[in-house]
Amino acid sequence: MGLDPKVWEDPMEFKPERFLVNNGVFDITGRKGIKMMPFGAGKRMCPAYTLGLLHLEYSVANLIWYFNWTPPDGHDVDLTEKAEFTIVMMNPLQAKISARTDKITT
Repeated sequence: MGLDPKVWEDPMEFKPERFLVNNGVFDITGRKGIKMMPFGAGKRMCPAYTLGLLHLEYSVANLIWYFNWTPPDGHDVDLTEKAEFTIVMMNPLQAKISARTDKITT
């Protein structure tokens, strides 16, 4: 289903906006259209998906808050992708990570 041209227009193109529905809301529940269901759908939907998303958002927010993320010296971020079981980056993401000393509390 992920690469099916009957379901997606240009399935090999990176278009995150395709997951947005009315008013720019991101729907992963499968209620508005069953295209992407990382947590299942209907009676078999994961009962704790909201908790999982909350923890994921909190973890990513903390990583962004406490660290500076920059490309390595002399490199740009390469967003080239390739199709495997899912779409993955062709070249691993490389970043120079440094602590934001102004955010560190003891």
